[in-house]
Amino acid sequence: MNYVALYRAYRPVDFEDMSGQEVIVQTIQNAVKNNKIGHAYVFSGPRGTGKTSLAKIFAKAINCENPINGNPCQKCDACLHALDSDIIEIDGASNNGVDEIRDLRDKVKYLPNVGKYKVYIIDEVHMLTTGAFNALLKTLEEPPSHVVFILATTEVHKIPATILSRCQRFDFKNIEIKHIVDRLNYIIEKESIVIEDEAVSLIAKNAKGGLRDALSLLDQAISYSENKILAKDINDIVGSVSKEDLVKLLKLINESNIKKALELMHSFINEGKEEERLIADLIYVLRDILLNIVGYENEEIYAGLKNRVDINKIYHYIDILIKTQNNMKYTIQKQIYLEIAIIEMIEHEDVKQIDLASNIIELRNEIEELKSGVTLPKNNVVDKIPLVNTSDIENVLYEANVEDKNYLTNLISNTTNISPHLEMALHLLKGTEVVAASLNSVILTHDNLNIANQLMQKDMQTLVLEILNLENNKYIKYCVILNSDWEIVRTRFVDLLKGGQKRPKIGTYDFKIYEEVKKTA
Repeated sequence: MNYVALYRAYRPVDFEDMSGQEVIVQTIQNAVKNNKIGHAYVFSGPRGTGKTSLAKIFAKAINCENPINGNPCQKCDACLHALDSDIIEIDGASNNGVDEIRDLRDKVKYLPNVGKYKVYIIDEVHMLTTGAFNALLKTLEEPPSHVVFILATTEVHKIPATILSRCQRFDFKNIEIKHIVDRLNYIIEKESIVIEDEAVSLIAKNAKGGLRDALSLLDQAISYSENKILAKDINDIVGSVSKEDLVKLLKLINESNIKKALELMHSFINEGKEEERLIADLIYVLRDILLNIVGYENEEIYAGLKNRVDINKIYHYIDILIKTQNNMKYTIQKQIYLEIAIIEMIEHEDVKQIDLASNIIELRNEIEELKSGVTLPKNNVVDKIPLVNTSDIENVLYEANVEDKNYLTNLISNTTNISPHLEMALHLLKGTEVVAASLNSVILTHDNLNIANQLMQKDMQTLVLEILNLENNKYIKYCVILNSDWEIVRTRFVDLLKGGQKRPKIGTYDFKIYEEVKKTA
């Protein structure tokens, strides 16, 4: 018997099999149990997130003679034969013309052969021509009672509003990594696959929210590895660099060792790693280090680096890498851009200023020791560290846009139902005003210094960023300052801009937002 790919062998057969999409699954299942079946549905979302699988389960469930808790029984004639006659799958890409849809309109009037409904699943429906959509609209306006349409698409914005308004719409989201890992482990156990836990996590992360992609990658790994699937095997397949090697590279960058950093980067390229993939991996690792620093995660692999690199430095590293990532899209000289990015991470003016500030703090501590005649233990420092600098404000203003500002304003004001652990952060956020926003950073203002200070503390930053990224994962930094301070620095910036400076430097300013730091070696 021919080998069946894992994503086909383990395609969900009932609602309980579906991974992620809990709200959508429950809504559809309740519709079946309560016999409240609409005539048309739109399933939209990224590839591999369960749109077609759920459509087939739904189609079988509404035709099933003996449904069990809304699920198809898998035993009756309808469950066994509906896919052959009453459930019709149509590829919207290859059947996108007026004639094909007119032919469909002629056939929908015929009653189902086995079940109660004829279900038409039109995949990639956005590929239909304008004429075809107009022809489909006629059927959706006056559908026969025995027909249900399920329109699946990865690009819902291409479907005409006249079609969408006549359908129940369900937006599928990328499946969370933990759900992908759970499903992978279930299949791994069933198939008796020998694999490292880290390899499973890497597969889930590289699937980018698509369970089908995860299963295809697992299939590849089975073919590639000889006995046990290792994390290294997954990195080889997808062209990633291991966390250990990425941490080595970042340590060299943090130590300003340009020569060795470039040599290590070139060794990755010579091994066949892609430049764009390397940039993405570096951003991901820096994000993990940030989470470790604020105490959200605790991975031992980052222990040596997180204690030696300034958090503001990480933000600058990420800024540089994201800009490089965007620039790489428009060039074939990707390696040059990567080399420049590494050099810029070491030689960038703001990065040097961060290093200088750290040295100044250390020097001040030594002077205080000499003045007092008491030698404090090394690294035993009590100091007020500014949490907002003018460079933070400048970086946002350089890239500020109205779209992000309006988006965040609406997000904060309209968000109500939220996880309990985020309620306090949301309450504080609702008292702020979004005054400027760029692609990945935000400036907020408040009229109360205590609240502004509270919003900028590290533990609170983790929660606030989680709220700002409820619908995406693009914002990596924000700052909260007083309204009065914003007016002053904004006026400075605008005046310098009018004076001809393309990237104005505001100069030093005390925002009165501090963190009291006490470290013991």
